[in-house]
Amino acid sequence: MENISFALPVSGALYEGSMDLLNKCDLSVSRSNNRVYTAKIPSLKGLDVMFQRQSDIPARLDSKVADIGIVGLDSFYESKLDDGSSTVLIDNLGFGASDLVLAVPEAWLDVTNLVDLADLSFKMREEGRDLRIATKYPRLVSRFLNNNSIYYFNIVDASGGIEVAPFIGYADMICDITATGNTLRQNRLKIIDNGIVFTSQAALVGNIESLSEKTNLENIKIVIEKIEAYMNSKKYQRVTVNLSITDLGLASVDDLEAVISSNTILHGLKGPSFSHVLTGEPGSWISLELIISNDQIMQCVEELRKLGGISITTSDLDMIFYKESLGFEKLSEAVSMYGEKK
Repeated sequence: MENISFALPVSGALYEGSMDLLNKCDLSVSRSNNRVYTAKIPSLKGLDVMFQRQSDIPARLDSKVADIGIVGLDSFYESKLDDGSSTVLIDNLGFGASDLVLAVPEAWLDVTNLVDLADLSFKMREEGRDLRIATKYPRLVSRFLNNNSIYYFNIVDASGGIEVAPFIGYADMICDITATGNTLRQNRLKIIDNGIVFTSQAALVGNIESLSEKTNLENIKIVIEKIEAYMNSKKYQRVTVNLSITDLGLASVDDLEAVISSNTILHGLKGPSFSHVLTGEPGSWISLELIISNDQIMQCVEELRKLGGISITTSDLDMIFYKESLGFEKLSEAVSMYGEKK
């Protein structure tokens, strides 16, 4: 089918984050009601939306039922086929941040880090049994533990609230996703030092094989470019200020440009722009506008104050499009390479 299929989480925080992101990117989803699992993005003809459980989206991509999707990186790397053609297009969409962590009962006073855990697993093996770890992420956990020289353990399949597993004897410890750690602490569990198995967030992913079979990737390009442009804009603020050429003792805007050019903080993203201000106040006034990174806002304000700036204002940006889209360039290159291999 020529239409692009876009898989989105059907519920939870990733659903809410996806809807919010797409709305802000002018890619609003039109869905008749929450019990309908297909939808459209009216601004993009030829793109079909399907709502799926987050844990199922990697499989939908691997089977080419979906071409692109939004999913947590934890689910993606846990479930994707090792030899499949699914890949990450944009690795951080600005929501869904969480950590997959190893947590043990607080009563385990002698187990505080990975070295202690390795010693415990070895001791338990000598006693005739292996450390039991309840988790929904057996691949990620096994890989992490093996990479840290821990080999004696059994993964216990878990569903629902696994925090109770150590206290009902179902497992010795757990490995689960957490954003704050509050639920673990409330269930008398502690995260061990160096026990972060995987850091996750929502990502845009796609199947290179299925996309290579499409004759038109324009809709994909629009989705990627708008999301990238929105994410780019979150790193900056627009700063506007009124300056008096006369009070600065300068003869013209050209002289002000020389002052600004000597101050790197006031260069902004690509240098400031100037416009004349029509005012009843005496002297010559200009309005200066520049795009400043969030971490330089206060430095910029202080420098503008030194120049006598008044009415310094900041505003959010909607989107910043760069000369090229890194995400779409990555996709195009991958599709091209896949075609050559075929």
